[in-house]
Amino acid sequence: MRWIPDRLSRVMPPPGPARILILGSLLDAAGTGLWMPVSILYFTKVAHLPVAHVALGMSTAGIVGLFGSAMTGPLIRRWGPRRLLMVFSLAQVILTACYSFVDGLAIYLPIVVLAVLAGRSGRVCRNVLIGELSEPDQRVRVRAFTRSVGNAGLSAGVAVAGMLMQVSAISPYAVLLWGNALSFLGLTIAATKLPKDPRRDGFEPAGTGDRGKRSGVFADRPFLVITMLVTVLGTQSAILNIGLPLWLTEQTGAPKSLLAGLMLLNTVMCVLLQVRASSGTDSLTGGVRALRRGGLMLGLACLVYLAAGLKEPVLASVLLIVAVVSHTFGELWQAAGSWGISYALSPPDRLADYQAFFSLVNIGPDVLGPLVVSALISDWGKPGWGVLAVVFCLVAVVCQAVARWAARTRGVSAHPDVPDGLGGQRSSASA
Repeated sequence: MRWIPDRLSRVMPPPGPARILILGSLLDAAGTGLWMPVSILYFTKVAHLPVAHVALGMSTAGIVGLFGSAMTGPLIRRWGPRRLLMVFSLAQVILTACYSFVDGLAIYLPIVVLAVLAGRSGRVCRNVLIGELSEPDQRVRVRAFTRSVGNAGLSAGVAVAGMLMQVSAISPYAVLLWGNALSFLGLTIAATKLPKDPRRDGFEPAGTGDRGKRSGVFADRPFLVITMLVTVLGTQSAILNIGLPLWLTEQTGAPKSLLAGLMLLNTVMCVLLQVRASSGTDSLTGGVRALRRGGLMLGLACLVYLAAGLKEPVLASVLLIVAVVSHTFGELWQAAGSWGISYALSPPDRLADYQAFFSLVNIGPDVLGPLVVSALISDWGKPGWGVLAVVFCLVAVVCQAVARWAARTRGVSAHPDVPDGLGGQRSSASA
């Protein structure tokens, strides 16, 4: 079995900061997997909070986390992404442990809001560290590895949580809560192993162009539009979490047990294929090519979902499998393309600001997706799938034109059908 570690060592980035960041992603995701399935049960059954209070806290935390983490760019430039990653991770340890003391909304609300804000801000720090500590042609590859191992860690955590919930001899909630807290402690320790760099970790004095740097992102109109387009494509995640369960159970003759298998199929493909899907996306040219391919594939998947609305169980099941495979390929290319574009368009001296702002793409899966997909699929049915298909395909076409616009403002090529005009030098794309 020695060929397994040998193969992994050849595929993974070389030893150093990249592997440390990948390990951090694994620890974070495993802890999240432990806590995510039982958090609502803990707060309602152990802390005795009303469901409405838990929902209010989660919604408030989601909004504050989304927009708060998008404003962390100046903090990262001033104090350094490594230092802030340690601060945010240690804060998550403390705040997660504080869940043990929750007995009402007055305590629960500030703790959950700060915990989610720290988690999202920490992920922005990791994205900045990947951009700073990785070679330009390895940044997207490292992001792909972090997503792959993150999916694997999340799945492992969920599986462990499921097994512990069946054990009555121990208090599973306490074990899972502290397991989640310890995962953040592991992430904090991993961050201390990252290299110190005076430019990255040093104190940035006031008066070094903060105002111009903060306004740089908002003045970069192509980047703003690209962020908006990626946000729209990001709504695709709600199809698997909301649209597919509604469609399979209400509008198809496929067995309900197929749903778990389809979810597992998506997860396995994301773990095994994300790195391969990121190949060649480390530039503006490669990124827009993958984003266009992902949007078109998502559009195709929506049409296959539509066609699966049959009462004949075998044919409906086959079409749903094809739809999920197509959807997953679209998801993989969409993720890789968005990473490549976000790094290629980020000026090196404003990487923190750009990556922080780009984190707003999470509005797609976290806010817009559930609202739009549930309305279109539940209320509109088959026409809703058609609308989604048209939207995804339009975004795929428009993103190509916007990337060319962004390239003109930077003096580089962004045509998806020609060789990469940036070559191995990405800094020209980010000037």
